[in-house]
Amino acid sequence: MLNRIIKRITNNFGLKILAVIFASVLWLVVVNIDDPNTTRTFTTTVSIENGDYLTGIGKYYEIVNNSNTVTFQVSGKRSYLERMSNSDFRAVADLETIENLERVPIEITVQRYSSSVSVVNKSYYLELAVEDLISKPFMITVETKGKVTDYHALGDINASPTLLRVSGPVSVVNTVDKAVATVDVEGMTQDVTDSVIPVLYDKDGNEVDTKEISYNIQNVMVSIQILDTKEVTLNFQTSGTLPDGYEYVGIEYKPQTVKVKGTAAILNTVNSITVPRAVLDLTDATGDIEKDVDISSYLPGGVSLVDNKQAKISVVVKVEKHERRKFEVPTANITVSNLAGRYNVEFMEDTVEVEIEGLPLELDALDAETLTGSIDVSGMTEGEHTVNLTLNLDNKFKLVKNATVTVDIISADSGRNSVLSKSNKS
Repeated sequence: MLNRIIKRITNNFGLKILAVIFASVLWLVVVNIDDPNTTRTFTTTVSIENGDYLTGIGKYYEIVNNSNTVTFQVSGKRSYLERMSNSDFRAVADLETIENLERVPIEITVQRYSSSVSVVNKSYYLELAVEDLISKPFMITVETKGKVTDYHALGDINASPTLLRVSGPVSVVNTVDKAVATVDVEGMTQDVTDSVIPVLYDKDGNEVDTKEISYNIQNVMVSIQILDTKEVTLNFQTSGTLPDGYEYVGIEYKPQTVKVKGTAAILNTVNSITVPRAVLDLTDATGDIEKDVDISSYLPGGVSLVDNKQAKISVVVKVEKHERRKFEVPTANITVSNLAGRYNVEFMEDTVEVEIEGLPLELDALDAETLTGSIDVSGMTEGEHTVNLTLNLDNKFKLVKNATVTVDIISADSGRNSVLSKSNKS
């Protein structure tokens, strides 16, 4: 039996070997036709390692050109590739390997079937925009929105802390112009304290995008004092002596009142603001004096202006030059004093000329017919006499030079009664 089996195996042995070889080759051919080597494209997201490397050397980076997603080709048997997905690959960019501060090589590794497939040999890069990191301090400005009530005003405004340090890429930080903490005071009547998040603005008043910026603080405490207000008058005084022939006629200024603020206790003691005499010196002035007076330094302690624009007061001190005019005063308006009882007086003229100095408008209103005066004839006897005239003038006028009048003193027994009508016995 055994021999029969051996004989069958060895019968046509060469042909049988050839058949086996042919079958094997045919199997390999079929396998290669059904599961050939091929390539397939995959896409995955790049993971970043040592992300703090650049910040550690004072640099800021941004990924550009969407290079944090990499697309690559993988080669291998189709049967393997068809069972693979994007999640079967890992792409890593190590920032410590950055080249020229602009790109980082990406290493792609196969997580599944690594012995059967491979990434097509190609260099991939994570592209970066790199710039310096800087830090700048900004003084925190407190601004208010809304209005307090009509009888109140803002007083002292304080922020704590007063400084905000901003850190980030130079291109962003350099656009910052100011840091502002804004508080709403609409309708407030009492002091306000609030925690506020500062906002950064550029020089054009636009809010700066802060997603790439960090602060040393997140909030500031703002305190705002709310004060009472009051309308007060202004009181200007003058000093100095004007030259002869000139007169101070008044003072004009605007505004005539200002609104001040302070605590109720202080404002109750303030009704006006007095500007010292020395501020308006009239010495040697020959015309109007025009001056802007800053009244802020003359405010009482604890009091300030509601509107600082009212600090400058436009003042005009009116100075006018005197004029001299001649008037004919009727001698009938002149009284005679100290005339002895045995005499009468007769004026030799119906009028006497006088020269009076004063302001033009005042002289315009002066009527010679209403002027009066007097003469003193003490100790005078019969005959003609030239006597000094004392003119009854208001203190706004001045007699330029002594005026005289000629009279004739006659005996009361002479019978010249007409003289009596022009004289006044003492």
